[in-house]
Amino acid sequence: MERMIPKDLEPQIVLEIFEEISRIPRASGHEEEISDWLMAFADKYHLSSVRDKKGNVLIRKPGTPGKEDHPGVILQSHMDMVCEKIKGSAHNFLKDPIQITVEGDKIMAKETTLGADNGIGLALSLAILTLEDAPHPPLEVLVTVDEEIGLTGAEEFDASQLTGNYFVNMDSADEGIFVAGSAGGPTISADIPVTRKTPEAEQEAYRLSIDGLLGGHSGEDIHRHRGNANKLLFRLLDALERKGDMELVSVQGGMAGNAIPRSAEAVVMIPAKDKQTFLDEVERYYGIYKEEYRVGDPDLIVTFEPWEEAVSEVFTKEAMDRVIDFGVFCENGILRMCPDVEGVVESSNNLGCVTTDDEKVTFVFVTRSFVESMYQTMVLNIDRLARNAGGSSHKDYDCLEWAYEPESEIRDLFVEVYQELFHKKAKGIPVHTGLECGIIAKNMGRKVDMISIGPETKELHKPGEWFSISSTQRYWKLLQEVLKRL
Repeated sequence: MERMIPKDLEPQIVLEIFEEISRIPRASGHEEEISDWLMAFADKYHLSSVRDKKGNVLIRKPGTPGKEDHPGVILQSHMDMVCEKIKGSAHNFLKDPIQITVEGDKIMAKETTLGADNGIGLALSLAILTLEDAPHPPLEVLVTVDEEIGLTGAEEFDASQLTGNYFVNMDSADEGIFVAGSAGGPTISADIPVTRKTPEAEQEAYRLSIDGLLGGHSGEDIHRHRGNANKLLFRLLDALERKGDMELVSVQGGMAGNAIPRSAEAVVMIPAKDKQTFLDEVERYYGIYKEEYRVGDPDLIVTFEPWEEAVSEVFTKEAMDRVIDFGVFCENGILRMCPDVEGVVESSNNLGCVTTDDEKVTFVFVTRSFVESMYQTMVLNIDRLARNAGGSSHKDYDCLEWAYEPESEIRDLFVEVYQELFHKKAKGIPVHTGLECGIIAKNMGRKVDMISIGPETKELHKPGEWFSISSTQRYWKLLQEVLKRL
């Protein structure tokens, strides 16, 4: 197959592996092919490997001469990716390779997510295993499944078999920031039951949509003043309901709980005689949203257009009120900043998905906090609000927080080597993303010195995702030098 990344780009082995990974479908829950490929990769380089029932893969490489007995290093990545694409894209994530483009210093995918989260970290880890003359202590490369949906691969992996003293997670995305703690919190679904009836006479169907938002990672980008399409939609539905006898047919938005939704839509019925009133209110809110998000989401679009499909049923008034109440009142966005580290978000909630089926409307949230009591409070708030709306809530997945440790040898070494090699300042801080470190450390049953690293990667969890070639070059050099010194 023809290369999409030029062969002369460095680091060649890293980019070659990344492109090969990108050809393999690896949506969360569908990692069979990439898991097989990883086992074949280990065989190709004569490395020992094991795979568990879940599909997690562990590859081991002995230390180089003189370092055989040094404390080992665990390099950990996940093999799955968030699958989002632009409207109109025919890309099938279950069978099509990612279409990579190179623009200046960026390697990116324009119509879909790129899978640099966590493909570039995985490529760096695997590339280290191919080197014959680079000194390093014993290495264990752990690659987990299903990180993006619920960290179930890490949860079910038997971490007691890991022997390394240093744990380097490869799933971070900001150059010069070495992550030393991460937020935890469960993914929660709330189901609000709906009943239906026949639409009132002389009603017309319209499709109300919020689109054109930037979206992004619900942890990495939660502070960037971007709109949540689901919340904006419910705010506008509330306003329209106050203007007349609106009826609700369906509501949906977002594609993943851990992604800030870029679009959302509802189908409504309105009295033909009041059409202009509703059109004026939509236009008014369009202006309000454009002003509120002129910096964070300048391309926001609100549309209100006739819906051509036949509508035989709508929500009852009581069901519509329950659904709109829940969508309006549920918590979303930053709830509290970290009191210990300036500029770091401590607690947030993201309304990532809304779906409608025959019996209910389902709301999916990803809660995040460094403080267990805070994300537990979010869970209780979601549950109480759901019960007040006649519904219920349940936990889909869990993510354990990774507590910040004031003293860390591996963190200090990465900061020192980075500054020495590149003459730039670096720092080790906790971040608001959810990582697998906390779960794996707990399941190891012993203390391990942990850090999370990664080259500059942006627009995560959305089409247009990219990573920096020059940053990857630096991190390739950095990783080799740190392993040389351990």
